[in-house]
Amino acid sequence: MVKAAKKRKKEEDEAFSIPEFDEAGYLRKEVASAKVALVGVALAVPVAGLLYVLTVAGVPVVAFFLGLAFAFLLPRFYRVLPWPRVDTEKFERRDWIGHGGTFFMSLLAFWILFLNVPFVDVTSPVITGVHVNDVAVRPDVQTTPVAPGRIFINATIYENADLRDYRFNVDGADVTPVQSLGGSRFSISVTYSLQGSHPVVITAEDGSGHTAAFQFLLVVGPP
Repeated sequence: MVKAAKKRKKEEDEAFSIPEFDEAGYLRKEVASAKVALVGVALAVPVAGLLYVLTVAGVPVVAFFLGLAFAFLLPRFYRVLPWPRVDTEKFERRDWIGHGGTFFMSLLAFWILFLNVPFVDVTSPVITGVHVNDVAVRPDVQTTPVAPGRIFINATIYENADLRDYRFNVDGADVTPVQSLGGSRFSISVTYSLQGSHPVVITAEDGSGHTAAFQFLLVVGPP
């Protein structure tokens, strides 16, 4: 029995052989994979331009799902692409998943790039950090009563491109602010000797016409 088992094992070992490695086929597939990756990045540019148009038109959700659809349909594009011709017959599903992910990430990168300056400005200025005598103020509320005298109002205005106009309006009259901290911090001072309430409106506008406003009621009186 031992001799028979050894003989059978020897026959099985002789019958099994490691398949020969197809070096040429492997190289052809790697070259094709590199071409597909490069073409995918190139295709992402015009598709990102299309998504940019849809986003500016006011349908960013449609643009996002359209980008996903392009990623899933990527294998079909390569079959009808006139140039460069790429042999994708030996590509498996995992290969296309990887290339689809590369295409989609490139698409997102170009899309985000197109939606920012210098290509376009789609965001409004941000008015934040408003303080009255170093006490934070929330929008559309009245301040804690401030003692009569000289009162300082500070605000920070953030803008990703060009801040075209900014105004501090107190009691219906514009007060010219002083800039600091590289031009993002704005300050004014007003003086009141009597008790009372004074509406304050801070506005900002960028070069694309986007506006922002922050208003509150300044209360002057005994604390």
